Amino acid sequence: MRSLYLVAGTTMAGVSSVFALLAEIHNEYGIAERDLGWIAGSAFVGALVTQLWLSRYADRGYGGLLMRLGVAASAAGLFWFGLADQLWQFVIARLILGAGVGVIVPASRRFIIVNAGEDQGRQLGAFYGAYLAGFVFGPPLAGALTVAFNVQTPFILFGALTAATYLSVYRLEIPAAENSGAPKKGVLRRLIQVREMVAALLVVVSFRYSIGVFEPLWAPHMDNLGASTMVVSLSLTGFALPMLIIARWAGSLSDQYSPRATSLLSALATVPLMASYGWIASVPILFIAAMPHGIMEAVQSPGSQAAVSDAAPIDDAAAAQGLGEAMGSAASMVGALSAAPLYAWLGAGPAFLIGALTMAGLLTASWLLDPPTLARRR
Repeated sequence: MRSLYLVAGTTMAGVSSVFALLAEIHNEYGIAERDLGWIAGSAFVGALVTQLWLSRYADRGYGGLLMRLGVAASAAGLFWFGLADQLWQFVIARLILGAGVGVIVPASRRFIIVNAGEDQGRQLGAFYGAYLAGFVFGPPLAGALTVAFNVQTPFILFGALTAATYLSVYRLEIPAAENSGAPKKGVLRRLIQVREMVAALLVVVSFRYSIGVFEPLWAPHMDNLGASTMVVSLSLTGFALPMLIIARWAGSLSDQYSPRATSLLSALATVPLMASYGWIASVPILFIAAMPHGIMEAVQSPGSQAAVSDAAPIDDAAAAQGLGEAMGSAASMVGALSAAPLYAWLGAGPAFLIGALTMAGLLTASWLLDPPTLARRR
């Protein structure tokens, strides 16, 4: 699984650099704050399309091919992002990057789910930890390169590193489900008719919606508070580092207890934190507030993935994960496209607060639809 972890960490280092440098792109190229949502949102559009149409093929023996296509698209998107200087170019480059990640994730999860057995929560946590490693080290490196050279340099470098990881998956084969062949018609429709699946997906949607809100708001908010490019980048490391430290342990919680319970309760704990960010006017306090948020996200992410997996037949594992990623991408797109204009019109406080209230509504609906218990269903 080391090749999967390498791809995950390198790709996320590039993705998180976009996140960290949005304020710098705004300042360097004169892109309006309300338009930053288009850059953030386009990634989720690309991911949504590939997850809906391609993820199910990972169940049919094409996981290795999807992985290679995803790596190539991610590298191309990062290269283009480094060469862009207009809004439409950033949007298209981000869309291609999102499409690449959109096929890497379900293909990787398919490999883990069919090989990890009862240990899948811990292995999904380790996979998530690899992504977090990219998130921890990507932003500060991107910030340092921007200060030393220019804002284009980090994207060119991470594009080259992502392209190099192609060699690690060149011969990777991800096993097909036992009943492989042509994708079964109606698999997605059948999945969303299961109450437990819908409840699990609502937690995924809530989490990914919060990411969509977070991406176009965090860097501009800190920039407006006077934080430098390097400080903004380090703030993302401060958010992700606790997640990285406990990722493997957090994933194992979903093996011991109900992943529905661990994901839902940890997601609920992030709602008041999300609501507070826009009202905080101190950069150090923002740093402190982000750390417990990161811890809760480390528990929530593998838990919600395992909950989706538990609700699906094993032969539809990748299709279920792809559905979760697709719905999550759609939620992130809505969050990004709505949060940036709200920030420009109303300010940081109302923008973050509206995001938190939306999260609370989705999580409440999940709880009412399928109240969780601590004991894991087998």
